Amino acid sequence: MVEGRWTDMRSPMLSAARIQEAIDPGLSPTPEQERIIESPLRPLLVVAGAGSGKTETMTMRVLWAVANHEEITPSSVLGLTFTKKAAGELGERLRRRLHTLAQMPEWEETDRERLDGEPIALTYNSFAQRIVQEHGLAIGLDPDFRMLGQAGAVQMMTEILANWPRVLHPDLKIADAAKKALSLAGKLADHGLDLDEGVTLLDEFGVELSAAGEGNTTIREMRAANEKRLALLEPIREFQRRKREEGLLDFSDQLLLATKIVTESPEAVKQIRAEHKCVLLDEFQDTSIIQMTFLSTLFHDHPVTAVGDPNQAIYGWRGASASSLESFLKRFQGAEAHGDQTLSLSTAWRNDRRILLAANKVAAPLRESADKAVSPVLIESPGAEEGRVTIAYGQNLEEQTRIIADYVEGLRSAHRGEKYSIAVLGRKRRPFLAIDRELRERGIPTQIIGLGGLLDQPTVADLRSTLAITADVQASSDLARLLVRADIGSADLAVLGAWARHLALEAGRDPHSALLLDAVDHPPAPGWRRSAQAPAMSEAGAKRLALLGQRLRRLRAMRGRGLVELAESAMGTMGILDDAIADPLGLGSREALDSFIDVIAGFEQSTPSPTLLGLLAWLDAAQEEENGLEGVALEADPDAVQILTIHAAKGLEWDGVVIAGLSDAEFPTHRGKSVTWSAPAPAQSGWINDSGELPHPLRGDYEDLPEFDMDLTEGRTPSAAFKKWLEGSYKVALGAHLEREERRLAYVALTRAKHDELLVGSWINQAKTPREPSRYLEESRQALVKDLQDSLDSGVVSWGNGRRLEVDAQAHRLLEEELEALGSCITPKPEGEQIEELMVKEEGASFPPQPGPSRRAIALAADKVRQVRAEMDSEREVFEILAELGDSARVRDVVALLEERRLNAEQHTMVLWSDQVPATSVSSLIDDPQAFAEQIRRPMPKAPSEYASLGTIFHAWAERQLHQASGELWEEPIVGVDSLDEDGRARLERMQKNFLELDIVRNGRPLAIEEPFALELAGISVTGRIDAVFTDAQGHTVIVDWKTGVSASKGAPRDRLRYFATQLRLYRAAWMAVHEEESSVRPLLAFVSSGEVVELDELEKKAGLDPHTSLDKLLMDALDKQGEGN
Repeated sequence: MVEGRWTDMRSPMLSAARIQEAIDPGLSPTPEQERIIESPLRPLLVVAGAGSGKTETMTMRVLWAVANHEEITPSSVLGLTFTKKAAGELGERLRRRLHTLAQMPEWEETDRERLDGEPIALTYNSFAQRIVQEHGLAIGLDPDFRMLGQAGAVQMMTEILANWPRVLHPDLKIADAAKKALSLAGKLADHGLDLDEGVTLLDEFGVELSAAGEGNTTIREMRAANEKRLALLEPIREFQRRKREEGLLDFSDQLLLATKIVTESPEAVKQIRAEHKCVLLDEFQDTSIIQMTFLSTLFHDHPVTAVGDPNQAIYGWRGASASSLESFLKRFQGAEAHGDQTLSLSTAWRNDRRILLAANKVAAPLRESADKAVSPVLIESPGAEEGRVTIAYGQNLEEQTRIIADYVEGLRSAHRGEKYSIAVLGRKRRPFLAIDRELRERGIPTQIIGLGGLLDQPTVADLRSTLAITADVQASSDLARLLVRADIGSADLAVLGAWARHLALEAGRDPHSALLLDAVDHPPAPGWRRSAQAPAMSEAGAKRLALLGQRLRRLRAMRGRGLVELAESAMGTMGILDDAIADPLGLGSREALDSFIDVIAGFEQSTPSPTLLGLLAWLDAAQEEENGLEGVALEADPDAVQILTIHAAKGLEWDGVVIAGLSDAEFPTHRGKSVTWSAPAPAQSGWINDSGELPHPLRGDYEDLPEFDMDLTEGRTPSAAFKKWLEGSYKVALGAHLEREERRLAYVALTRAKHDELLVGSWINQAKTPREPSRYLEESRQALVKDLQDSLDSGVVSWGNGRRLEVDAQAHRLLEEELEALGSCITPKPEGEQIEELMVKEEGASFPPQPGPSRRAIALAADKVRQVRAEMDSEREVFEILAELGDSARVRDVVALLEERRLNAEQHTMVLWSDQVPATSVSSLIDDPQAFAEQIRRPMPKAPSEYASLGTIFHAWAERQLHQASGELWEEPIVGVDSLDEDGRARLERMQKNFLELDIVRNGRPLAIEEPFALELAGISVTGRIDAVFTDAQGHTVIVDWKTGVSASKGAPRDRLRYFATQLRLYRAAWMAVHEEESSVRPLLAFVSSGEVVELDELEKKAGLDPHTSLDKLLMDALDKQGEGN
């Protein structure tokens, strides 16, 4: 292929319709899709509305390009997107479709050989990393670097700031400074600026601001923010130096270096372009300036298809450029673009008609402000129904929460027995816990998605506060949480504060600097009071304070231990784990704690020198960034109502969706007085006083942002003129710009639902005055009202599927009822004393807060126990009393415990048993049931094995290799390699070499990697993971278990052979239970130390096992023997 030219298609041409017929005979492309699929191979921009089938259309474009252009093969196709999940799904879809394409009867044998290859699908960051690894030498870079993840970056920056030789800035605390420094460093990189350029530009900006003088607070605050930015550049420079010294790169470095490579090395560009002849750029509206520069330099005048939706550009806060789609053709093509190089997808295959009605109305102002990349008005698909959009606006958050719960309960009832997914979306996480609690109290399972939601869980918040006060004695807000948890009443809290000041005075310190922790460590005696008239410390309060102080001192003494060990100790010491286990409502506390420990373990493993302060700084960033750190990967519960932020919901869909918090100033979010929905967007400060933000005039996309052109002439002094211009002109323009970002977020939220949608807010939230209904709620309501009124006026109603039905008398009445409901869905605005009453109700009149449902249930149960004990006749049978309490799970637990005590009293042997067995233990159970039971009863510790460690490292390495073979680049380092000695490294290298030479690795295609399973056998749940599953060259399924030990060659003990055979039989049964018939599954062991491969039938012969005896029967026999032994 000649650079800068596009080749003609092969003849005869395979049309999009013919390819679609081969891929899925039941479908045919729409005219829009056909134009995109068959568009000439040159830079092409596809503006795809929400739910318009962009991924399928892009896949079909690849198939059409491969089918009709001989120089384009599957392995020359590159797809880039933003998340690993999306890249994996894109790669899998491309591979599956290309495989089907190769089976079409039109191909000759030579064509089929050309179609034998794998496309590459990566994240944008992974692609940049690959280029740096493969071409870094072109700019003198050592390719042997390690990646520094986000957790490691926070840890490193926190260490730098904690050891900074002087006060960086009087207004910057360490945690806040670390977050802002990393933010500023990222923003500089996003806009292609190195540190020296940043210093120069910020200095020049400061000089420009100095022209306005210092005559008022407005200019002083703005200049102070810029001084903080300049101060932060010093630790940023040290951060960059330390990364270089330790051979580390972060994601920003990757992009800057990759851009440097493609800018300075024509040879690298030529090689990369030759390798990737057809390129897809997904979610292009979210690319940053540096990504745009990198990609347009590399793929200028190249067959590139960019797809995106300007209405879904919601990551401006993360560095995404405001002009990515608008400037795509200008940046990627030398010649003037033709009109047919910008195409669109407008059919929404996801949403019903009324949902689109609301979404299109909210998106209308966005279309008006666009130029080249205009997001289309969405139209319903041929299969769409009418859909339902419900609107409600309550008095306060409590009523809003109740409305949400009623709505969700109604949807679940209406769709009982169906698979009907539901989600609650919010602009911010603040109301999530109340919604979660209300739904769970009604017996509705829920799942709060994301790390931010996890940190809000009460048990996790307790543990985090414990860690915070362990690390920092001045973390008074965290200590206050623990005091409330310890049931210290409000009167005792007041006494404790007075006691802290008393201790400070006794020590000769300023009472205003008193440490609350000192008072907890040395609590007052019962009865102590500040004065004769003041309240006294209660006896119960003094005991609880003494216990809390003792526990915290114990934890502070453990600060040198590992983070996971410290967190687990804190859970036990503070009783947090016990409380979670004892929760009678099972509100997910134990699961939340387990997930939080996993988060800490991930931080500890991915950070070179993890510290408690670094962990807390990282968690602070997650808490404060509503859209920040990547969430915890929780397996979705299909029956649960998912609760998550709108940012986290992008790309997802549900049958029914609730959009909560639709009150002005909350969504759209802004500071200042709430305004009516029809008023202009309020003025905002945005970046102006935020030292973690790059000033807009210094950004690479400044032309697409509000103009910052200071007017210093309209005022008595330059400062006065500047304030007048800033407040009256610039902030107004900035407010309108930021409102458009909020509007795009609203559009994303509105297009998540397939069939049902509730838009809800409330007058009283956390503000002192009522908040007006959100403009997005009101615009949706107006659209629905107009639609109903048009139907009544015309006598014809639209009813999905493009159907138009005449309105009869019954339909007329229903339309009028709907219209009336929309007219009354917003409750009257509270005024005067009513506001005060609602505020009091909202904020709660008591402190500490009232006990939640779990504590209330425990208190009631305790009262019942006391009552029964008082009434119990000693001669009366205890089991009769328990029977009267009903058949709840807790009663059954008590009965079981009493039975256990009775059996122990009769000196029977108690068999300790488990209903869940790991796959690796099944062979032991079958061979010697009694010994297996003893091991469960008293597990014997095993000495750590160097071979086991080596095996763990190899398995992690193999997993990474297979992910790479699947088109994904693993970004985290393999933990533990550095700890191996010379002999261990040599053994690992030998294993890796043998692995890469295995026939199944070289010629097979990975189907599953580290695949978890749970298999029911003989009433026991057997759990485990399959190392890898491949499709071999003949299309058969092969299950592979990597073994790093000695091979199962001739002379191996029979018990070892039985163990291996049992494992393989388990893996085969687990895979067959989900996927396919036994005859097509071939399990084998791959001994990577020697390269030997042993199949299951050979193992069974060597071990003397009957292949026809089922595992189920073997386990049943073992259980029977175990029972006879007792």
